[in-house]
Amino acid sequence: MSFDPAAAAMLLALAVTAHNVEEMIWLPAFPHPPALRWDVPARAFRFAAVVVALVFWAAALALAAGLPAEPVVAGFALAMILNAFVPHLGLIVVLHRYHPGTATGLLLVVPAACAYLIAVDASNRMQDMAFLAWTAAGLALLAASVPLLLTLGKRLG
Repeated sequence: MSFDPAAAAMLLALAVTAHNVEEMIWLPAFPHPPALRWDVPARAFRFAAVVVALVFWAAALALAAGLPAEPVVAGFALAMILNAFVPHLGLIVVLHRYHPGTATGLLLVVPAACAYLIAVDASNRMQDMAFLAWTAAGLALLAASVPLLLTLGKRLG
């Protein structure tokens, strides 16, 4: 099954929303060991998770409206693939138990992100250096926004 980039971005936004909902429900109360201290208030974490999901929806809707958001969404997709493996799957290995967000990350987000990247690559965009630069910017933007959103969430809470 193949998707156009706008449809694949909608699928990715839906997957990220499901992933963030799983995390919002279970991650704040998850018992992290002292070495991996989690001192983010639940309200601040939930604020950040909601904003990230809304950003994915805004990007998907921008693509559906014909705006040139493909490379930024590609960066977001890469960031979410990394998120599924580095903290989530890595924490399962370290903690020897399930870590909230891993199932939705691996079963929903990674396939949806890959579907988006395949849809974009079908138009050979991945060979364009400007596209790749904007993709890197999207990845960096999403990665940098999380600590900023957590800090903002703490201040608002």
